[in-house]
Amino acid sequence: MLHNKDIAIISPVTLINIGLKQILTDYFSAGNITVYTDTEYFLSESPEKYDLYFTFPDTFLLHYDFFLPRKGKTILLTDCSYPQTDFSNIEYQLCIRSEQNSLIEQLQNLIERTCQKFSNESQEELSPREIEVLQLIAQGFLNKEIADRLNISINTVLSHRKNITAKLGIKSVSGLSFYAMMNGYVSSAEIE
Repeated sequence: MLHNKDIAIISPVTLINIGLKQILTDYFSAGNITVYTDTEYFLSESPEKYDLYFTFPDTFLLHYDFFLPRKGKTILLTDCSYPQTDFSNIEYQLCIRSEQNSLIEQLQNLIERTCQKFSNESQEELSPREIEVLQLIAQGFLNKEIADRLNISINTVLSHRKNITAKLGIKSVSGLSFYAMMNGYVSSAEIE
């Protein structure tokens, strides 16, 4: 299930790192696990290459710009004894104060949901041409201008826009621009 996925554990707590890595290896056949005790070092080491991230809420919040676009790949290690901490907008949470069997069951559910999301995302990836169109949309170009720049017809541009909207579920230009920026297709300087 996880044998071909690259996993990053970003946590300053050595005991949690060792335990989580051992559980992922023993129960889920995870093979490619890298542990980072220093978040800054993690961010300097091509962090986008990982398929799955385990980290604490404070790390998520401190590095929101990195983790937000990857929230579907991020599992927060939460302390369930503090209900006032609300991360309800994050889909995947693991209560680290659970009993072993409960912890393994939670992980099983989280991993199944995440792997399902991986397979859904791989079916809905944008084509290289759709990415080019998305970049130009985010930069503020009109359909005619996009057609001229890419040497395609306006109908083809409209078809690509329709496919992009269907795949991403985003209809507004501002939403597409934000998506393009958060996923590294354009920089904030390129957006008008």
